Amino acid sequence: MKTSCEACISWDRPTRFRRICPLLVETDDGLRCSANAHDVRPFWGRATALYAGTALAIYLAGAVAIFVGLRLIGYPINIFHVALPPLWHRVTEVRGWFFYDRANRSFAEGKTAEGLLYLTNSYEFDPQNYPIGLALAKSFQIGHAAQSDKVFARLIKDHPNQQHTTAQAWFRALLARGNYTKITELAQTELRSDARHSTVWARAILVAARQTNDTAVIATLAASEDPRNKVWGQLFSAEKLFREGRVEAARTALEGSWPAPTSPVFRFMLFYRIATLTQLGAGFTALDLLARHPQALDAEAEITVKLEAYAALKADRLLRKLTAELLDAPFTATSPSLINLLCAHLIRHPDVSLFSQLWGKVTAAQLPMNSETASAWFSLLCTAGAVGDRERLQEITERIKDAAKTPFVSLGLVEAFFRGQTSERQSIPFLPILPLPIEVTYALLQRYQPASSIPAPPDRPR
Repeated sequence: MKTSCEACISWDRPTRFRRICPLLVETDDGLRCSANAHDVRPFWGRATALYAGTALAIYLAGAVAIFVGLRLIGYPINIFHVALPPLWHRVTEVRGWFFYDRANRSFAEGKTAEGLLYLTNSYEFDPQNYPIGLALAKSFQIGHAAQSDKVFARLIKDHPNQQHTTAQAWFRALLARGNYTKITELAQTELRSDARHSTVWARAILVAARQTNDTAVIATLAASEDPRNKVWGQLFSAEKLFREGRVEAARTALEGSWPAPTSPVFRFMLFYRIATLTQLGAGFTALDLLARHPQALDAEAEITVKLEAYAALKADRLLRKLTAELLDAPFTATSPSLINLLCAHLIRHPDVSLFSQLWGKVTAAQLPMNSETASAWFSLLCTAGAVGDRERLQEITERIKDAAKTPFVSLGLVEAFFRGQTSERQSIPFLPILPLPIEVTYALLQRYQPASSIPAPPDRPR
């Protein structure tokens, strides 16, 4: 055993080289190879195992250190999320949900700025998380409209399978801000691609066009040859006549032949015809058209057009009879929708007496305040202000603040608006902070941000 080992000479502790090469033995002359020179062979497997084991040990030690650090911060992850590369994406996801939870806590404590910062961090950590992105877009709605629009646009691009859901949420945000230009653009896109909710988008286009007196978009849609738009051609042609102030021509078009009841757009077109005839001063004609199609509209739509027609005709007896029937019925799970419907009517046609009856029904039924009824309570708040019932306006404001268990300072601004204590005369500044149903939002916009130009109906209703 006289053959020395050149491979271990440079090692600080040469004896450790025996872990790689078992041929190396201790002798009086130092480490020697137990094999003859021509029999020496490399042990690559053992060398690889040693280095791989060392690297794995270092890797696991680092993974454990990172895991401990993240757990100390509070991230709800497990060691596998850190140690296994295929699960590394879970770390960013968990970090996203962690900051999302922090954001919700801050919002619940009334710390809006802090909550928004946490929510922004959450989305930055996990930009593919749709629920977090949607929550951020909605939160940016208050005070950061441009950023809200950017997040909504990114969500539509990054999550095409959620396009229609995102578009509807974006529409609600734009409507609350009165951004009719963007509403028109979004609605035209969705009208062509979202057949299931096409009636929603058709109405959005109509409302936006009336609020801005934009007849160009109506004329374009009326003349469109796109098969996806042609189904709406007759409606937009009638609307074009209405917007141009051609009353008799519009009435003739509205009373003419329209799609059969089997058409998927029949119900909305019937609703539109009745509502527009009422606006043209042809209330009796509108009610007659409704009578010719019994049960064609859903209950809420039928009540809406009847209330509007009775109000336009100044048919107080019929109006009182209908509202009495609605308020005499016992409250059920659908009662918040009824409250919202009546509130929208009262915002358009203020009536303190009728609101008192509605409020009496609400208090007698002890309507709870929860996520299902929140829209009804905020609708009642705005209606109390719209009809000028200051006593109940204050009472509802206090009830909402008590239920929220936060100062809810912005609610005081809403109350001040309805009391006339601010220089603001439009509802747009406070609409983004209130969880109102679309119909009530429409009513507030029409009441406090009147359309640019609406054709005047004849002096005598027909």
